Amino acid sequence: MYKEDFINDEEIFSLLEEGKKAKKDEIRSIISKSLSKKRLEPIETAKLLQVEDQDLIEEIFAAARRLKEEIYGNRIVFFAPLYIGNKCINNCVYCGFRRDNTAIVRKTLTKEELIEQVRILINKGHKRLILVYGEHPDYDGDFIAETMRIVYSTTNGNGEIRRVNINAAPLDVEDYKKLKEAGIGTFQIFQETYHHDTYKKLHPKGDRKSDFAWRLYGLDRAMEAGIDDVG
Repeated sequence: MYKEDFINDEEIFSLLEEGKKAKKDEIRSIISKSLSKKRLEPIETAKLLQVEDQDLIEEIFAAARRLKEEIYGNRIVFFAPLYIGNKCINNCVYCGFRRDNTAIVRKTLTKEELIEQVRILINKGHKRLILVYGEHPDYDGDFIAETMRIVYSTTNGNGEIRRVNINAAPLDVEDYKKLKEAGIGTFQIFQETYHHDTYKKLHPKGDRKSDFAWRLYGLDRAMEAGIDDVG
């Protein structure tokens, strides 16, 4: 059973409209709160999003930069995308993978092809990958976990992949557990949009991806399965 749909479009637009009324001292107070690493309330976030004063925008950017460096340090972490397969049962209007697109060749990497691609990426210096899959019955938890194990076991000289992230369709809890056991780094889902009407227009009714709530709670199920890094 799904939990409550916590995305309230009307409330969000109301907060954004209210945010336009914020004064400079309010914005600076919110910035100060952010720098103390305290969670912002929705209305506070809305006020930051509606800032148009260039000086205040620069202050927001400076605060964000300071927080980033305090938390992550002065570094940027890269990962390379590796597409495992482009089969898909959905017909999302914006996507080249959509099932009605007959202009592309459908392809799923074999074990040998996957090993070859991983070795190439290792040779280029990569240590982190994100594996990408379409939404298809062939790409279930067992399949994804096996591709992860293949990647982790592949070496090239002294090089290896140290972290495998996954970008795939939402799974159930049991399938997520299989990814956890295989050593997943981050599980990533694109909701595409949280605006209900836009979501319906982009994802035709009847498709698996047309189920807004199933996707919305995809990361919730991942964390229930023990995956502690999601996004």
